Amino acid sequence: MAFDRIQRTTRRRASAGPTPPRRPLDGNYDRASGHRQGPRPTFLALKDHGKVFVADMPFLSDGQLANITKEAAEVLESLERRIVELEEIADQPIADRDTLIKACTKRDVTHRFLRAIEDEQQQRRENPAVLSAAGESLPRTFLEIARHRLPGATFDSLLQEALNACEQSKAQEESESSSASPVKVIPFQSKSSSLPVVVSPDPDPADQAL
Repeated sequence: MAFDRIQRTTRRRASAGPTPPRRPLDGNYDRASGHRQGPRPTFLALKDHGKVFVADMPFLSDGQLANITKEAAEVLESLERRIVELEEIADQPIADRDTLIKACTKRDVTHRFLRAIEDEQQQRRENPAVLSAAGESLPRTFLEIARHRLPGATFDSLLQEALNACEQSKAQEESESSSASPVKVIPFQSKSSSLPVVVSPDPDPADQAL
């Protein structure tokens, strides 16, 4: 029937939000088999640090990365112990089987997360711009590291604020030097302008009797 061939047209509601973009396939996608090789570690939920995203790693300090690495390694060790305990159970119920699958998935994600931290740390150690700046001066090195760690808008804003502070300080110094009163110099009197002093001897007593 002609009615059966009519295709129903569906429309998205305006309140449903924009259509999510089609993201390009990354290196974890296996074209031959048509599926991903494993979950992509976009973030890892940690007890002390909460959700730590891989995209935020360039903005973290070396100390923060070290603490996150330590906690992630502890999570990985705990997961591996839990997986061994679940695998030793002969007749696993369905709940334990699902727990084992989730634990294995999180273990793989944690492995990739730790590898991402290692890549970030190695990239910092081998950064040619930072190494070149380190051979010049400490301020140049600090500026180069800040340029790589801070987001672009934040770095530009802080740099502009520092430049404005330097210009304001320079203008203030110039205004103070121009408005300073001249120093009056009082010359010393020369010896020739002083009055001469004449010293006469005491009169003779015989003369005084006369």
